[in-house]
Amino acid sequence: MKLGIIGKGSFGTFLETILSPHFEIADDADSIILAVPISAYETVAAENKDKHLINVCSVQQPSTEHLLKYTDAVTCLHPLFGARTPVESRNTIVTRKLGEGSKFSDSERKFLEGFEKVSAMMYEDHKGEPFTPDSHDRLMARTHVAAVLAAKQMKVFVDRADDIPDELIPNSFRLMRDFVRTLDDMPQGTIESIMANPYF
Repeated sequence: MKLGIIGKGSFGTFLETILSPHFEIADDADSIILAVPISAYETVAAENKDKHLINVCSVQQPSTEHLLKYTDAVTCLHPLFGARTPVESRNTIVTRKLGEGSKFSDSERKFLEGFEKVSAMMYEDHKGEPFTPDSHDRLMARTHVAAVLAAKQMKVFVDRADDIPDELIPNSFRLMRDFVRTLDDMPQGTIESIMANPYF
């Protein structure tokens, strides 16, 4: 299956690396992953009207609404992993699949089967309810947004102690510093998308 990836930042490049053994990554594909910040979704969707667009944004409801203005063929998922995540810990939330009879339903099936080779796929939440873009955003407002906000606040304290040698730092501070460093894995576009959560 041909698969396009728009967005050559750290996450788009990472997706290309892990997906290229399972897909032919091509610029002329009709199924396209949008690995861009939410602020670019409207423009990219308009440029790829009537194609099968795959939403991997950290906020699902607003990004999905942007895409649906240009095509009905929108598959939505949120990979909860990055380059540093161990392979066995990769999870992906699927929030929207195409209806049967879509001209892209076979492409979606092939895409999801291929993506399952790099990540566990979750279709239901912790209560057994099917994920939707809205239920995803409600959950992420309580978890993903909270983690980013906490790390940003703690970064002030970590930065004030950057000249202190490691042997003089207590383990509690070291753990806090390691948590703050998770922000280093997040490109600015990812943080922008996380903070666009309508339930924040």
